[in-house]
Amino acid sequence: DSLALPKTMDGFKDALALILPYCPSLRQQVLPVLALSLGNFAYHSSLFDLLIVSKLRYKFPSLFGKPKWISNITGTPTAVDDVTTAMIGPFPELNDFNAITAMVPLPVTLTGLPPDARYWSIQAFLKDGGEMVAGDQIVCDREFELDSDGKYTLTIGPEEPSTGSWINSGKAKVAKMIVIRAFMVPGGKGWRAPVLSRNNTPVPMAETDRIAGRVALWRAETSGPMHRLKKIIAINSLMLFAFPSSSRLFLSGMIGSLLIRSHLLNKVSKKMRGMLLGVRKLKPNVDVSRPAARASLGGSAKHAYFTMIYDASDHDVVVGGVHKYVVKGKEQFRYTSTTCYEFTSLPISGYFDDTSLVNITKGKRGKDMFEVVLTTSPKYEKGLNEIDVSSQPVGVCVVRLVYPEEDETLEECKPTIKAVEKVKRD
Repeated sequence: DSLALPKTMDGFKDALALILPYCPSLRQQVLPVLALSLGNFAYHSSLFDLLIVSKLRYKFPSLFGKPKWISNITGTPTAVDDVTTAMIGPFPELNDFNAITAMVPLPVTLTGLPPDARYWSIQAFLKDGGEMVAGDQIVCDREFELDSDGKYTLTIGPEEPSTGSWINSGKAKVAKMIVIRAFMVPGGKGWRAPVLSRNNTPVPMAETDRIAGRVALWRAETSGPMHRLKKIIAINSLMLFAFPSSSRLFLSGMIGSLLIRSHLLNKVSKKMRGMLLGVRKLKPNVDVSRPAARASLGGSAKHAYFTMIYDASDHDVVVGGVHKYVVKGKEQFRYTSTTCYEFTSLPISGYFDDTSLVNITKGKRGKDMFEVVLTTSPKYEKGLNEIDVSSQPVGVCVVRLVYPEEDETLEECKPTIKAVEKVKRD
């Protein structure tokens, strides 16, 4: 699972060129090797299921099973594999417990109870949306209209309903994804994805329950990436036992699937590096990319990301930010969090939010300030906010503000980043 390719290897073709000279008999078996590699990868990864099978599930549930609510939050029971997470991201947070369903025919109606969370929203990523404005494709918690039972109803379609909330789908016939986000759900509590209806008829859905808490507390799952990987190994092992003369073919198919995985992750990483280093021209440990007004989350101003590149190879890196900002007795954002990522946009284990940050100091103009140290040699001392980045000494750090009250709040709460000598940190 941790197979690393040389930096010069930029594609599956190059990977095959590396393997084939050592396996002369495979030169005539390139197509079978490709077929086995793609088959193994498609079975292990959720990409094929998400992009193709999802649409068939809504049309032919008896043949392809119920449509699914999945997650791109690493470690949760319904989580997709890391390649799919990297490609449908970017930057999932470790305190999120979301639900995603793909390729949904429109119009649809979603009805449910609000999750117990500090922030929640429903967003539709539309396909062929014509003139639609991206910011109009999301409804956040305090914008929902609740009925007498405390339930919300959201219609995604071209015509505005007489009651409930509405996302105008414009000319779109299909929602590429419908995403329900629930941030900062109290540990051990749960919530259920809403009932999705088409033509006033509920659509039976799989994996509707979400449980917040540590991985050890989640129910054992039987359909996740590790389970599928074990089945791949078992199936290929049986094939090797049944056809020992084709051992090289089956082994190459297994190795090929790992190479496909590495190639796709490498492509995502290169794209992210190009965007941050090439387009935004961020200098590591110096620059902070401030979100433009109404730029985050497809135009929604409820959720803002500050992005920076850290390099903790030879130094520790200190990220400073605003823990709380009060103007005339009113808090200017709901909460903040700090998370580090690989360039694939996969999160590094460990993050902070305003409930876990310590050593808060008083700043100017009603601001409470915090500092987080990114280090490859953590001290694990009381009163110190540290993220261990030894697994990714160079990566991306994201500071998130939820529900900034004004566009000016983004400038007032812009974080800082600097490198410090390891020996000088105390």
